[in-house]
Amino acid sequence: MASPRPLKKVKATLASEVCARFELRDEARPLLTPEATPRGFLETLELRGQYASALTFLAHALPSREAIWWGCLCLRQAAGELLPEKEAPAMKAVAEWVLEPTEDRRGAAAAIAEQQGVGTPAASLATAVAWTGGSLGPSDPKVPRVPPGPWLPAKAVSGAVLLASARAAPVSIAGLLQGFVQLGLDVAEGRVCWPDVKPKPLRRTWGR
Repeated sequence: MASPRPLKKVKATLASEVCARFELRDEARPLLTPEATPRGFLETLELRGQYASALTFLAHALPSREAIWWGCLCLRQAAGELLPEKEAPAMKAVAEWVLEPTEDRRGAAAAIAEQQGVGTPAASLATAVAWTGGSLGPSDPKVPRVPPGPWLPAKAVSGAVLLASARAAPVSIAGLLQGFVQLGLDVAEGRVCWPDVKPKPLRRTWGR
């Protein structure tokens, strides 16, 4: 039997390192052992049907850019081609930041997040992007900068993914959540990444 692929995008070696970043649900705590690896803990959560804890764990295990990309994939899987029109600007801003995470693009997502709050999956992802930088305080040069906490983007991503799952019919929510976990593993393994959209330099023609 082939050994599982390494989770190349997850820097933590123990699941407890990731769980220290958020409050683990009561029902999941007995499953966390001192020697559990991130993949091992995820597999245990999945076997027990504790998908919400698995999704929160993944959001906090992945780097912010990968976690937000995973959130985009989950929302697309949940909505298909039926993404509500009002969410399109937020999704566009999030996707553009993932492709090229500049401060201008973070600011564009932050403006939408401030306008829409966290009531929809797309707006929650825009909030996650906003929290990758900037300040939580008012945009006043006289006010000291208040940088977002390092795990705030993960909290917004997990909220977005759980909101997206609520769009499924009740009988299919478990299957959708399981699919989200598998998408997260694919991202963590480095098998599913955003496309490279940066222009490549032209090669010199021989003799010129």
